[in-house]
Amino acid sequence: MSSPTKTDEAGKPIEVIFFDIRDTLGEVDRPGHLVPYKPSTDSLLKAIKGVVGIRIGVITNLPEGVTAADGRKMLDEAGITPYLDPKGLVINHDAGASKPSAAIYRFAAQQVGVDTERCMYVSENLIEVIGAQAAGMKAVLKPCPPGREFLVAPLPAKPSTETSSGRVFELIFEEEHLLAKRIVDSAVKIVQALEAKETPLASMNILVYLTKYFVDPFHHRKEEEILFPLALARGMDSSKLTLTITEHDQGRAYFKGMETALARLIKGDERAASDFRVCANGFIELYKAHGKYENDVLFPAIGKLLTDSDDSLLINLVRQRGPADITPYLGLIQDMEKELGITPA
Repeated sequence: MSSPTKTDEAGKPIEVIFFDIRDTLGEVDRPGHLVPYKPSTDSLLKAIKGVVGIRIGVITNLPEGVTAADGRKMLDEAGITPYLDPKGLVINHDAGASKPSAAIYRFAAQQVGVDTERCMYVSENLIEVIGAQAAGMKAVLKPCPPGREFLVAPLPAKPSTETSSGRVFELIFEEEHLLAKRIVDSAVKIVQALEAKETPLASMNILVYLTKYFVDPFHHRKEEEILFPLALARGMDSSKLTLTITEHDQGRAYFKGMETALARLIKGDERAASDFRVCANGFIELYKAHGKYENDVLFPAIGKLLTDSDDSLLINLVRQRGPADITPYLGLIQDMEKELGITPA
């Protein structure tokens, strides 16, 4: 018996769905290392393979310094490989072409032995989606990061560990900390440049913009801090929240310090470069410890007090209060990394 297929709107059965990797299945936090979105990537791939019954592949562009073997190892370590068709991993180095060239999508279809019109490509990248369509594939633009659209019902907590309650809100907040880590890593590069008497003004402006309009208003105030009243209502000791709340206040002080120093620098006060460096260093040291404490101590402790309904409520609140589209902020992070010579993938 042939495997089940899904018929698209034109009546052609879809036999294989190819996914992009970075920002589609997870966050590439350093070259050759993927952190899958949790739990959405596992839920998505499990449903497509086990419920819908469609073969799964991956089409990815790897940079020059990352080999095809590195790419395969990355998917193995991220737990993606068990979902893939044996011939479904398509890497630009092997294909002799890179996305969005139509050639790599046609190569992918040939590799799995399926006509292009019976393949679908899923990515957060519009240009790559258009490239797949030009090659004859169906294509879907996927939100980045996941818009919680996979949560059709409250999900029960997974088995807890010493550093995780298994709650979905905790996994989602940890995903956002991956973005925060990229911002902190960029701040480190900015400080190094300032110490070398260089002034990466564009990156400094982006860093100030991200802390002022993304990190503080969305990540702090409209996401993490909506969690605290619910935690208190469920019996959380208020003293255990004090550290995080005061660190948020300290972070805002560093953010304001960087913003003021940048304004002085733009007006010609060269001494302000040193003040920016001091405030950026404070931000870096604070948030390196801050994120680890939240991930490994605070969030697991809160998660143990919440019910499945509480978890679902938090996710809905985050979706309503957070930015409608995080893509512009991701673009700014990538621009900052590019100017600073950071290549996470």
